[in-house]
Amino acid sequence: MEYRGFSENCFRLIEELPDVHRLIETVGRDGECWVGIRHNYMNCYYRGGSLFKMEIKPVKKQVEFRFDPKYFKLKKTPCTPYDDLRKWIESGSNTPGQWLDKLDELKQVMDAWFEENPKKEREIQQKIVKDNVFGSGNYQSIDIELAIPKNQQAGRMDIIAVRREGEHYIPVVVELKNGTDSFDGESGILAHYNKITDFLNQDGEYGEKYLVETIHRIWMTKKRLGLLKDPVPEVSTFDRVEMMFAVTGGGRRDGRRNPQTASSKAEPNRSNGNQHYRQAIF
Repeated sequence: MEYRGFSENCFRLIEELPDVHRLIETVGRDGECWVGIRHNYMNCYYRGGSLFKMEIKPVKKQVEFRFDPKYFKLKKTPCTPYDDLRKWIESGSNTPGQWLDKLDELKQVMDAWFEENPKKEREIQQKIVKDNVFGSGNYQSIDIELAIPKNQQAGRMDIIAVRREGEHYIPVVVELKNGTDSFDGESGILAHYNKITDFLNQDGEYGEKYLVETIHRIWMTKKRLGLLKDPVPEVSTFDRVEMMFAVTGGGRRDGRRNPQTASSKAEPNRSNGNQHYRQAIF
């Protein structure tokens, strides 16, 4: 079973490469960035898009970087100002100090791309995970875009968070939708709810056990990297998983007003016998 998180060999290599640690510290403090931990690599997000991916390669004694070339495919904005940056990316530099120096330039070309290709839901997703930390409330964002194991067709879970209640921790799966017309269809809230509850109700190494172990490993990795300050809780302190549906924007994509008034509700779903909570925010 593959979990998100860094191996001991990855941590040892980071200790040997001070510029890698400096890069992680810099983006960790950057109010515009959010760091996602993957299996032996990290994904640094900016405005909901990947600012860069950094894979730890202990055997090669190096790290490898990747920047998505799609951000150079601009239709309205002149590409000439970004030619030098594009050539540098294409050169395949894996020098952490150079990537640290290029962060502002990478953000600029991404800004130009987002002007032409707005991704409102992804930007809201990043704002939510940035804002929800134990330092400002009882929720701590842990991860985003977690794939459902053994079922790639089931999609990904938008946000994984933890709610603290005394000495106990409740894992929370958050599905984010923009506008109330996102309720129906194959990508709608009901479809996501059914797929995720089917996953959570699996026995053995999958289901809730997999989710809690993933949270534990990511938390431990972020703690060791200095990205989270709170102590890593024991697995035994986690309670049952809850689900939350965060619906942003009061209107519909067809321009009509949403007739519902502002409300918040939380009730258990009894339709298929599971006890995972359905929470909705409008």
